[in-house]
Amino acid sequence: MKPSLFASLPNPGKMEEIQKEAKAILSLDLFDGARFEINKGLNPNFAVTHNISMGSSVAAPSYEFGANVGDERMLLASRIDHNGRLTGRYQHQLTPALAIRGMVGVSAEHSQDSLQLDLDIKGSHSFSGLRYMSGGVAMATYMQSITPSLALGSELFYHHGRCITGLHGALKYGSADRVFTAKTGTFGNVELTYAHKVNEKVGFATEVQYYHSQMCQFGIGAEFKLRHATYKGLVTSDCTVSATLEEKVVPGIANFILSGQINHKKNDYKFGFGLALGGA
Repeated sequence: MKPSLFASLPNPGKMEEIQKEAKAILSLDLFDGARFEINKGLNPNFAVTHNISMGSSVAAPSYEFGANVGDERMLLASRIDHNGRLTGRYQHQLTPALAIRGMVGVSAEHSQDSLQLDLDIKGSHSFSGLRYMSGGVAMATYMQSITPSLALGSELFYHHGRCITGLHGALKYGSADRVFTAKTGTFGNVELTYAHKVNEKVGFATEVQYYHSQMCQFGIGAEFKLRHATYKGLVTSDCTVSATLEEKVVPGIANFILSGQINHKKNDYKFGFGLALGGA
């Protein structure tokens, strides 16, 4: 039998994750005030977390309790805050090629309840997915490797409540240290990203977002991994400068986190510090 044209190509991954190299640099863990996290593993398959936030200029003090249980194939994670807002996440790798995922959110007033169900189908050189979201939104995605460096994808979605149908297209091109992505859709949105891994300790990324003459935003970010710390910085076209520093005070046990953001145009300043404690 003649081998398939795509037989030797790599798996392109999920369409929703094609920007992961850039987002890993551009997505900063920003917060203001003080934040404390305590993570405790009770056994290899079960862990609990306690999160406390206070002193924020935009949010009230809060406490959140979490519990995670799982193994190599299954994960069940839940969070509940002091207002009774409960969120849960479940994922199960049924076979090497088939996985299911689910997320649910429930609040005391039920006005923000949410549900999301996913089915992932992983091929040798393609990735397909089906999704249903509360509100009557259904989506289908497909990514296909064309060459070892190029992958193309498409996404079809339908909103039952508003009778809206849309189509998105995606492109990913790159190598181990350089990745360019492009996404566009029927509503005139365009997203471009580029990530460059200089070496194991230094990386840069940039993105452009355009939404049908309503918004055009540009950002450039950098990541520096030091021996016991990670620094990230981001500058965006709306005159906002953001930065985070995570210092591993005791590797695997205690991390100290600093977060800062300045918007020169709005004269808005935010600063936060956090402490994360974790261990078996």
